[in-house]
Amino acid sequence: MSRPAYVALFLISVVSLLALVQAQETPTTNSTGDLKTLVVATETKSDAVIAIPPATSVTIDFKSDKHITSVNAVDLTSWLSKQAALNGLQSTDLRPWHIAISYDQFDEDGDNVHSGVYEEYWAGTNKYKQIYKSDNFNQTDYATDKGLYRVGDQAWPDRAQSQVRAEVIDPFSYAATLQDVNARNEDRTFRRYKLKCVIIEKNSAISDPTQYCFEPNSSILRYSRGFGWFQTVYNRIVPFQGRSLAQEVDVTNAGKPYFKLSVETIELISQVNDADLRRRPLR
Repeated sequence: MSRPAYVALFLISVVSLLALVQAQETPTTNSTGDLKTLVVATETKSDAVIAIPPATSVTIDFKSDKHITSVNAVDLTSWLSKQAALNGLQSTDLRPWHIAISYDQFDEDGDNVHSGVYEEYWAGTNKYKQIYKSDNFNQTDYATDKGLYRVGDQAWPDRAQSQVRAEVIDPFSYAATLQDVNARNEDRTFRRYKLKCVIIEKNSAISDPTQYCFEPNSSILRYSRGFGWFQTVYNRIVPFQGRSLAQEVDVTNAGKPYFKLSVETIELISQVNDADLRRRPLR
């Protein structure tokens, strides 16, 4: 995929782009070859496609007092740290990388209201470049040890724009914001297809709580039930730097399409040099 023209003014200098590492790095405990496709739908007609029921209602039993046994209890803090090192790209121990994600956003009537590309070059917590290019938001942030620089739209990305990045790169970001919750292991079966899930909720009994579901005997994230009515399925999984990355991510809101995200490029970069940005750093 050719990089858009807007990158040219603020291009991070790349000495050499390595080939896609899809065939070079395979996690020792995960197999991504024969995974079924997951969709949020009431039913499917293909055995290769597994339907996860849409979340359109929820019931809460405020009188419930759940007692999680030590057998299925999960230490949420340590669990999140472990999973962030196995899925997505939100980790500081990675070699420099570049990703480009195209996306379409839909309203409740199913109309495609926004489309764009999110692109990121990453070489460290203080050395990265994030680019939004869409019909309603155009911005480039460039971070160095000297500060954060911005060109284009000066407002911070809104929730939807930030979600484009988070769904692919940082899929556990919502769970990390939850407080005063309990977490437990639970198997869930969809059309005889079993996923191993971690359920996150308060003591009240919620019919459809926050959850993250994985392939059996694997750390590959396949489904999440997050904020509000959001449900996310992760497909076309590839290994990258010892972790799993979904190249197709579909998000629904109350059972209706909300985001379709596609990873167009994921690759290693051998070196990232500071660009000469003549812009005032953000305060």
